[in-house]
Amino acid sequence: MMGESSTAESERAASAESEIASETEPTSEDEEGVTRRGFVRRAGGAAAAAGTAGIAASDSAAAQETETYRFGGEVTAWHPRWEGAEDNTNPTIELQAGQEYEFWFENIDGAPHNMTIQDAEGNTIVQSELITEEGATASVTFTATPQMAVYICTIHPTTMVGELNVTGQLEGGEGGGGLLTSLPFGALVVLTAIALALLSPLLFALFLFSRGNRGEGETTTRT
Repeated sequence: MMGESSTAESERAASAESEIASETEPTSEDEEGVTRRGFVRRAGGAAAAAGTAGIAASDSAAAQETETYRFGGEVTAWHPRWEGAEDNTNPTIELQAGQEYEFWFENIDGAPHNMTIQDAEGNTIVQSELITEEGATASVTFTATPQMAVYICTIHPTTMVGELNVTGQLEGGEGGGGLLTSLPFGALVVLTAIALALLSPLLFALFLFSRGNRGEGETTTRT
């Protein structure tokens, strides 16, 4: 009797341990749910990190100062108004590709003038308004590119013209590589984050599909 009672108690204890283990052990559905949540969490985290990096890069780009060159403009020449160049009319200006500049001028003789940035073939890249009154001012703001060759007043092109020497290259090559590479770095990072967020559901679907195929293969092997 004592032996039978001990055996029965041992069987009940083993059964109870088995039930507890089955309740605590994650099922395949639980594992899949955890995996799904982990995948989405990682994708969301990557997108958030990229977005944060994009904001930081945008702030950094915004903090970059625009370099300004000031001139006095009259029919005979452009007169530089920065230290060390006052006596050098129509000076050659050294620019760095990708840097933002402002060319500001004051009309000092009352004749019509504008400030124009052109390439070597005479094509206008950027141009200010035309001012005709003495003391009036105008300016152009632009990002330097390698094709920029001269700054010029198109009303007096033979006398009011100076050379631009642009060094360096834009990202993606001399021409900037099109729309995407012409965007600020911060904007590109933000766009990448958005693309990642949009692609996450598709990537996760492919992930689940590959798991399903692997599961079917394991079932067939066991059979």
